[in-house]
Amino acid sequence: MSPANNKMYQRIHSLIQHLNEHLYEKEEIVRLVILSALAGESIFLLGPPGTAKSMIARRLKFAFSEAKTFEYLMGKFSTPDEVFGPVSISKLKDEDKYERMIEHYLPGAQIVFLDEIWKASPPIQNALLTVLNEKVYRNGEQEIPVDIRALISASNELPLRGEGLEALWDRFLIRLVVGNIKAEIAFEKMLLLPGKMGHQDPVPTELKITHEEYAQWQKVISEITVPPHVIGLVNQLRSTINKRNATAEDMDIMYVSDRRWRKIVQLMRAAAFLNGRKEVQVIDAFLIHHCIWDRTEQIDESEALVLGAISQYGYQKLLNLTPIINEMNGLRDEIERETQEIQMQTVTQLTEYKDEVETIFYQISGFWGDNHAYIRAQDLDKLEESEAFYVPIFERNGQVFRVFQNYGFLRTDHYEIAKPNKSQIYPLETQDIEKEVVVKKRPSDMLTRIWDGQIQLLLNKCDEGLRKLEAQKEADEDWLKQHLFVHSTLGQHVTESLGRTMDEILNLKLEIQKTQHLYESIEAGEPRVG
Repeated sequence: MSPANNKMYQRIHSLIQHLNEHLYEKEEIVRLVILSALAGESIFLLGPPGTAKSMIARRLKFAFSEAKTFEYLMGKFSTPDEVFGPVSISKLKDEDKYERMIEHYLPGAQIVFLDEIWKASPPIQNALLTVLNEKVYRNGEQEIPVDIRALISASNELPLRGEGLEALWDRFLIRLVVGNIKAEIAFEKMLLLPGKMGHQDPVPTELKITHEEYAQWQKVISEITVPPHVIGLVNQLRSTINKRNATAEDMDIMYVSDRRWRKIVQLMRAAAFLNGRKEVQVIDAFLIHHCIWDRTEQIDESEALVLGAISQYGYQKLLNLTPIINEMNGLRDEIERETQEIQMQTVTQLTEYKDEVETIFYQISGFWGDNHAYIRAQDLDKLEESEAFYVPIFERNGQVFRVFQNYGFLRTDHYEIAKPNKSQIYPLETQDIEKEVVVKKRPSDMLTRIWDGQIQLLLNKCDEGLRKLEAQKEADEDWLKQHLFVHSTLGQHVTESLGRTMDEILNLKLEIQKTQHLYESIEAGEPRVG
């Protein structure tokens, strides 16, 4: 089913459009905030004051029916009472229990916005870690499940290293940079907006997500299929990042924890579900680049790493070509063993002379009387029958070869050279030696039939792989052009990755056919010098 005919896709698409109303140049951020909320993950917005970070967070509550919200601006003097609720005096007095009244505070909210998150005190940070990781809040002796669907944090700076904020930073799966409006037209429209736009509900009731729907969707998202080729792509990207980190400076490490990789796959599941699919596709992997950078200088690199992994490994694990390659190589080895034998034969070759530095010379017979002249092997290689070259001719005294003169020669065959006009042809000294020669032999008809059957099986496996890729292409094609959370221009890279995998199979088919040619082309008794 294409996106145009998919109810889930159309609903989320309309929801995003309404939430993005009057939020200029923030569409991608709105889309990813919705995705993180419906995936049950937290998100961090980096940007200067006045760039609509809090407005985006306030808008998110309108995506849900009767969602409770909590918003707080952190400061160095913020206390847990202000975030998690004040201590209940009556509980403390009457029951001797230290419990907080959490109803109108963070533990009782579905949508939470924490501004200047890195200024939170250690007690607040520790409680947040439990809330984000385990989805529970420890209130006195009780562990209370929290229904936080999205915790949006914001700051105009990244957490400082060495300040103990690494664990909290790791909890925010998606990380986005929010900037000021760039386009003049959008800026002018923003100037004319009425006040308090963030408090107006732009979402029709029928689009709002109910409590029951949200709970049901969480179960379905966890059941979305992640095919092996997508898992293979994620694994290859992880390996690439680990190799990159092995040579990086400490401040430039791109740290992605195992927990974070698991959450990334869950995010891809959510993206597949909200796009109306039952299976994660390669296109969903583009979301990873929002999840792996630690410093703003790494943002472009993270995008390039994900793009490279998709281009190279997107569909590589869809087909396991290794057994086919191993079987083909084994068949080649068998063909080599069965179609050749080693014989001793007399072979004519040029006689080699060497000087003290192992330069190879060949002797020219009859060049001037009984004296012998010599030509270097490297100069002989330059000569061609159609064009004469001037090369140095040497005379020899023991192991010392001295240039006698430059002379114009051309080559007539392997054992002769001649003057340019062919008025005189000079043979080169040769010798006959006994040498091992590999001789081809024709296989029996029975063996040929066995090999033909094995070749056909390998070709059939390749054809089966091509059909599988074609089916995957058909399944993926519509979603490459319309994706709720990935820009449509990125789809072409997925198409190229699929094409590259198809080329690998076609090249493998060619190698299999060459393997068949190894024995089909043999003429009985034809030698091949080894």
